[in-house]
Amino acid sequence: MPSVTDDEIRWVSGQLGMKTDAFFGADGADMRATVLKSMECTDVAACPGSGKTTLLVGKLAILAAKWPYRTRGLCVLSHTNVARIEIEKRLGHTAAGRRLLSHPHFIGTIHGFVNEFLAIPWLHSLGYLVRMIDTDSCLERRWRSLSADAQYALKKGGHTPSILVARAPNFNVGEIKWAGGKLGIDTPLYQGLCEACKKSAQDGFFCYDEMFMWAHDLIDKVPGVIETMRGRFPMLLLDEAQDTKDEQARIIHRIFTEGATPVTRQRFGDGNQAIFDSTENEATGNPDLMFPLAAIQRDLPTSHRFGQIIANLADPLGIQPYILQGKGPKKSLSSGVAEAQHTIYLFDSPDGAARVLPAFGKLLLDTFSAIELRAGLFKAVGQVHQNKGDDHFPGHLGHYWRDYDPALSRAEPKPQTFVQYVFAGVGKAATQGESHQAVEKIAEGVLRFAALAKGGHILGDARERQRHRQILRLLKLHTGELEKYQEFIVLFGVERQRLTKELWNTTWRAHVKKIAETIGDGPLTDAQAQTFLEWKDGLADGAANGQPSRRENFQCFAQDKKEVTVYFGSIHSAKGETHTATLVLETFWYSHNMSSIKDWLLGKRSGGAGAKDTEVSRLKLHYVAMTRPSHLLCLALPKSALFAKAKDGGKGIVDALKLRGWAIHEL
Repeated sequence: MPSVTDDEIRWVSGQLGMKTDAFFGADGADMRATVLKSMECTDVAACPGSGKTTLLVGKLAILAAKWPYRTRGLCVLSHTNVARIEIEKRLGHTAAGRRLLSHPHFIGTIHGFVNEFLAIPWLHSLGYLVRMIDTDSCLERRWRSLSADAQYALKKGGHTPSILVARAPNFNVGEIKWAGGKLGIDTPLYQGLCEACKKSAQDGFFCYDEMFMWAHDLIDKVPGVIETMRGRFPMLLLDEAQDTKDEQARIIHRIFTEGATPVTRQRFGDGNQAIFDSTENEATGNPDLMFPLAAIQRDLPTSHRFGQIIANLADPLGIQPYILQGKGPKKSLSSGVAEAQHTIYLFDSPDGAARVLPAFGKLLLDTFSAIELRAGLFKAVGQVHQNKGDDHFPGHLGHYWRDYDPALSRAEPKPQTFVQYVFAGVGKAATQGESHQAVEKIAEGVLRFAALAKGGHILGDARERQRHRQILRLLKLHTGELEKYQEFIVLFGVERQRLTKELWNTTWRAHVKKIAETIGDGPLTDAQAQTFLEWKDGLADGAANGQPSRRENFQCFAQDKKEVTVYFGSIHSAKGETHTATLVLETFWYSHNMSSIKDWLLGKRSGGAGAKDTEVSRLKLHYVAMTRPSHLLCLALPKSALFAKAKDGGKGIVDALKLRGWAIHEL
């Protein structure tokens, strides 16, 4: 591997728009410079706001500038394309950035890598044309192919289309629970499930996780694949390593590090933020799949996002506390203070919960200038965002805002109707400032809809990364449908005009149906397709001036000619984000979440030692939530849950919270 010098670190700092000594720190002992120079296997444990992605991008830029190979490249994997987007944004104008984004390097998702280099080539060699890799579309297609009797029997047995995933190359679907035992693999019903998976594959439709199975099949059956992959990619950098699922970790380990000739592997992440299924579970049985490994661990405990007060409030919730050092935020408020007054809202009735958001909005308007309100990102998040019953108040985000739509608030929304795809795309474009996000989400909805065509085929190739470009190619010979598709994209994806219920039902519903039928090469007449075209009541309520509708999960508040927009979502959807201010809302999962970890909020306990499994899960999620803001952190809690078992009526708890720096606002 190439070596890295101090001068090269100063050079890349300038390329990234930073001070030349930024990676060295004021005392010259910043661990980030050590990580940049390291060419050995390393696990970088980076606290929230430590500049992990910037560090990774800087390292890649240095390596790309002096990379000596034409046919061997760097492999950078993660769960999202955050690293790639950051490279495009910050280094796209440089020669090093252009090198990174092209052959021989690969920067993308774990699924994308497995698909491109292993699963799809192997499937092609077996005679399959891979037209679409999408779990929802594939499962819908397989379920529809079953007989009515089979569907009825499965529903009666408590099963859903999710069982229709091939677990082996012979399309075996694994163990199916049945009548106190398991469904026999020789029964007509079980064989029908396998046949549905096989027919789907022959038509070119696959589930995401099936691609890992096909990748393992290739490795098992073709000698030399591992050696070839390691020759092509001698260095692996894995971002957000703490969220690598076990199956992902196993295939990565098998490709890159298993055995006597591993590649150089460097992993970046934060075990305290492992809020998705991850390799942290010791049941994996392989210590090399754990993150971080103490023997090669390098800590980055300094956050440049928030100040020491937020660091002190959040640090006890870390499973392995860093003793967070808050060296942010980068800009003080116009009032001259670095941080605003962090506030806890207490309530004990539905009316009180309904007043939380307006109170938060007023605090924002009182705290931030008009310019700060326009430039900032303000978000309210909670652990439970879907309504699974109203028995436990407050149980979910809908108890604070009844119009909240959970389908549109995932980090990668998976709507159930085409119109929801449109609004989800517009919402992403509004928060990220790129029309590309809206265009690609709309195109995803069109392709998913087309996949519902009875007997139809999407004449595409799953290796095409841009769905919009794929649709343009598929409609090339259908001028009328192509023009209507482009018109829809321009109006609602680029110009972000408001799609109303009347406009949808009278004009665009029929056009979108025709476009999907043309792509899918078949009629869309069944009830499922009609449901996908429905407009759900409430979608028409929205802001003017081309802004996303209210169903995009935001509310606006105004005062004295100042306005602020507050977005809503699950804690999972906020992972990786930086907010100007964050409001964390109490929800219910077996018990009230934040109230259940009040000892950590009060500073009485710190870390995961002795914590129950449910407490560990809550700590991780709320650690993520409480480390999003740069300037202002707020919580909303019901008094009855927070003060439960308090002999003094909660006075001691309130006093302890105030001592930790919280302002208490009762509603």
